Amino acid sequence: MDHFDAQRQRLRSLFGVFFAPEVIGALLSLARPALRLGGEGGVPVRFGGTPLLPPGEPWPMWDGRPLAFLGAVDFAKLAAALGPVPGLPGGGSAAFYYANGAARPWGDDPSQRDGWRVFAGDLSEVEAPPDAVACPQCLVGAAPFLSLPSPQELAVQRLEQDYPGTLAVYEQLHVSWAQHAWPDDTPVHQLGGWPALVRRPVGTDCLYASSGRPVDLPAGGLGELPEEELAEAERWRLLLQLDSDARLGWHWGDPGRVYFCTHQDQPLERTWLTVQSLQPT
Repeated sequence: MDHFDAQRQRLRSLFGVFFAPEVIGALLSLARPALRLGGEGGVPVRFGGTPLLPPGEPWPMWDGRPLAFLGAVDFAKLAAALGPVPGLPGGGSAAFYYANGAARPWGDDPSQRDGWRVFAGDLSEVEAPPDAVACPQCLVGAAPFLSLPSPQELAVQRLEQDYPGTLAVYEQLHVSWAQHAWPDDTPVHQLGGWPALVRRPVGTDCLYASSGRPVDLPAGGLGELPEEELAEAERWRLLLQLDSDARLGWHWGDPGRVYFCTHQDQPLERTWLTVQSLQPT
């Protein structure tokens, strides 16, 4: 994976200006391979357009209304063109659906479980119901990049405890690296890696909501949770991150993002969704 090795060297040089060798090593160990979705070039991934479903699968519904087809990912094609990406499926395809109209599910309650669906395996083109929200087709290029954890992530907070003073500098470097990955206000769509957070880490929300518990965290934040719960939350990883995108009619908030997350011990069909926004729409 030469593309990831080259970026790792760039990160090493960037961190080397500000941090001691032991901090550099700790930060580089946190970087996760991912695929940036956007701009020209790269392997095309289709958002919107003609929907796909497994043969014979009925159109997914939630609260009496049809879900919208957001797009599909051919993981086999991505792996063949770019090589394997740790954390992403090495083969097969998946189609993503979400109730993205008014009164959308936020993934903070187990009763919303049918408000999104991920279908994996053999997929065929189907006709959408007349009342389903249609997203225009948009091709985005998938390109490999190394993702860094947002400063809110527990891994970074632990690093600050071990090396006081790291966080303030890292926050600025994280912004610079994100601007390098997504220049010119490109929508922050992504496969795998660390999520680009709007509010807080997504793992605890996925853990709690998927198991029927309130998602409210203690006043002291993640640091007050039992270690076994933190370890289980970290088993939830980002599969697909979708930003608000006017081209597709996606308005999750300003800013707002949708995160499809998978658990290491569960199939893609058990993906949990969570939405984060500073100004809900």
